[in-house]
Amino acid sequence: MPYEAVGLFFNVCLLFYLTKKGESPMDYYIKLKNTQIPVTEEVYKAYCQGARKERYFRESDIRNQTFFYDALDTEEVNGSDMFSDPAAESVEDTVQKNILLEKLKQAVTQLTEEERHLLSRLYIYGDSLRQLSRTTAVPATTLQARHQRLLKKLKNILEK
Repeated sequence: MPYEAVGLFFNVCLLFYLTKKGESPMDYYIKLKNTQIPVTEEVYKAYCQGARKERYFRESDIRNQTFFYDALDTEEVNGSDMFSDPAAESVEDTVQKNILLEKLKQAVTQLTEEERHLLSRLYIYGDSLRQLSRTTAVPATTLQARHQRLLKKLKNILEK
């Protein structure tokens, strides 16, 4: 919400609050949307203090070259959404993926050296079961059975 709108809202709320308390407006006026509204001295001082505070923040933002995406908000569009990448992975998905990877790392440490070697050849180096069978002289059906048992074992470890 822009500074002016926040200040206007605050001042109008303060005006209604103090008017409800039974205080009568005196010779103080606040100009809201080209209309002079009579207010009490307390409301007038609060309004002036709020206006000065808004001006200070605006000047500070200009001096520091600060820009807020909220300044681009409209009725239809959220200003910060203009700069988001819809193709990017969400933060929640990234966190979930990292948690699963951490669990998988811990699960792999519980495997034997032979099981880790089989996993690394298949998933890191991209070898097929047939290629691995040729290089290790172990039948492909045996490697396939070991691979299936290994995946079940990892699944059980991860589900704990």
